[in-house]
Amino acid sequence: MTTPPDMTITDALDRADAALLARRLDARTCPPDMLGRMVRHPAPRIRHLGLTLLAERADTPDAGGGGEDGAEAVHLALVARLLPDSPGASPEESLLLAGLHARLGARRPRYRLPDWRAAALPARVRIAWLRTELLGDPTVLRTEPAGELLYRAVRESDAAEAHRPDRLVAELGTVRRIMGGAISGLPLR
Repeated sequence: MTTPPDMTITDALDRADAALLARRLDARTCPPDMLGRMVRHPAPRIRHLGLTLLAERADTPDAGGGGEDGAEAVHLALVARLLPDSPGASPEESLLLAGLHARLGARRPRYRLPDWRAAALPARVRIAWLRTELLGDPTVLRTEPAGELLYRAVRESDAAEAHRPDRLVAELGTVRRIMGGAISGLPLR
């Protein structure tokens, strides 16, 4: 007697067998409830695999949508709904989450990010989260202290990725005028 494939995958998830899950799961066909369980799993390797699959899913157009804007919005909303509420338990996990939030959250107004500022994160990860915050709400530029963190987050930002590119460019222009030479190197791409 053979075990049905879905039972094999469910058992692997229960056992935290990341190697088996990585071999058997595909981002395009993995059921959303399975991805949701993975990104909230207590085992770090399973969470990381789940976030990786979720990132691939976010980058893959919905097969049933044919690339239409409405279907794409539904697809991205599904992926966004699966994101955990935390900034991540490790720097690697947090970087994946920041990237996912940047791609998904920037497309939705009034999108709430996890409380990344309260977490003890390395500088590289804090820059990624600040960049994500800027893409979703450029008014953060008004309150964020000038410094290397802000400079690098802006430098790594692309206005085309922002929820409202026009607002991001306008805010950058305003901040440049107010602060003068302190941030004269900020790019407006």
